[in-house]
Amino acid sequence: MEELGGIQDACMALSLPTSRISVVVCTKRHKQRFVVKPQKGKENNMDPGTVIDTGVVSPNYMNFYLNSQQAIQGTSVPCHYYVLYDDNKLSMDMWQMLSFYLCHTYARCSRSVSYPAPVYYAHLACASARARMLSNYNWQDMTTPEERPTEAEIEKITRPDKFNMFFI
Repeated sequence: MEELGGIQDACMALSLPTSRISVVVCTKRHKQRFVVKPQKGKENNMDPGTVIDTGVVSPNYMNFYLNSQQAIQGTSVPCHYYVLYDDNKLSMDMWQMLSFYLCHTYARCSRSVSYPAPVYYAHLACASARARMLSNYNWQDMTTPEERPTEAEIEKITRPDKFNMFFI
């Protein structure tokens, strides 16, 4: 949650004191699998849009599981969402609907995806910045802090407006 303070400070520095911030963590690296009760001896995957928000979730956090897509093969893996901070004061139902709707907005896929499109786009942006960083410097040979790039050099590499296009 260190980032939250930095974001709030940046909003204040930009004279955006009324900015409302929410922090949500979504993860698929868990061991939970959910199936529908067998009918005629066959287990079925949950339908897309199925939410699990009681029983197996933590009572200490605002959290839920959401299965947002149809499994193509095997058992579907729902995404586990934790709402860590919420200035917007959304209800649990609103977070569930918003998360499900955002799973339908990913431009690379004509179907719903397993977690919200902004998470996919953030992953792509980080991978792109990492590739640019690795291509401009030989990181393996740098042994002292003086050999590392300066903040200005890193800014020059990672600024998206210095490149003609950003591909999603």
